[in-house]
Amino acid sequence: MIKLRDICVSFRNEKQESFFGKTRKQVIFNISLNIAQGTCLGILGESGSGKSTLGRVICGMLKPDSGIYTLNDMEIYKSKSNKKILQEKLSIVFQDYTTSTNPRFKIKDIIAEGLFVYKKRTKKNIDLKKEIVHLLEMVGLDETFLNRFPHQLSGGQLQRVCIARAVACQPEVILLDEAISSLDAHTQVQVMDLLKELKEKLNLTYIFITHDLTSITYLCDEVVFLKDGKITESLKVKDLNKTTDEYAKKLIHSIIEF
Repeated sequence: MIKLRDICVSFRNEKQESFFGKTRKQVIFNISLNIAQGTCLGILGESGSGKSTLGRVICGMLKPDSGIYTLNDMEIYKSKSNKKILQEKLSIVFQDYTTSTNPRFKIKDIIAEGLFVYKKRTKKNIDLKKEIVHLLEMVGLDETFLNRFPHQLSGGQLQRVCIARAVACQPEVILLDEAISSLDAHTQVQVMDLLKELKEKLNLTYIFITHDLTSITYLCDEVVFLKDGKITESLKVKDLNKTTDEYAKKLIHSIIEF
């Protein structure tokens, strides 16, 4: 469904003496990967590994210096219209559920943002309140949340609202950028169980960016290990014990020892 071929990304080097200097620092090096429809790919790496930069490329926010990115054989960065189609097919759930929601919006208004995107794309007339209640119920909440504000919800509840907003526009792919890392362990499991349920129910494809191997093993089908902008290992989660990569071994052993 999604293919990346030899993706490279660099940024202007901020440390160069001249403001007009053209020196660039490369942060992503020739990354290639495939994501099959209906699967969950985990992108795992420590801070500074380049995983968030790669996520920005995948969600259409950062054009790579070189390489090809296709979704269903459509080359995303080839034209503005292709990138617009990507935005209709892909939703994002961010780590910080507080800054990704408007504190002045009621919950019904936050979820309505996703529905407006769907309505604009399909030109369909929808019963807004009915759909919002349906989405709330889909993520384990109810209509009593409609008129609450974000600060009146727990972290887990607010992230469920963000998930409801993400699925409201009926995407094919959801990119989850550290989407559970700000939650406590018990709530993390609850949200991952919800994500599993929605993935099966809605036939979604997930890209799960994280620094936490434990959540990868719970949610993902495959995982790529990212270090210094390069993939050091790529394998199915069930085959983690077969890795020969030293960086992957280090991360795996760190959670086993814990």
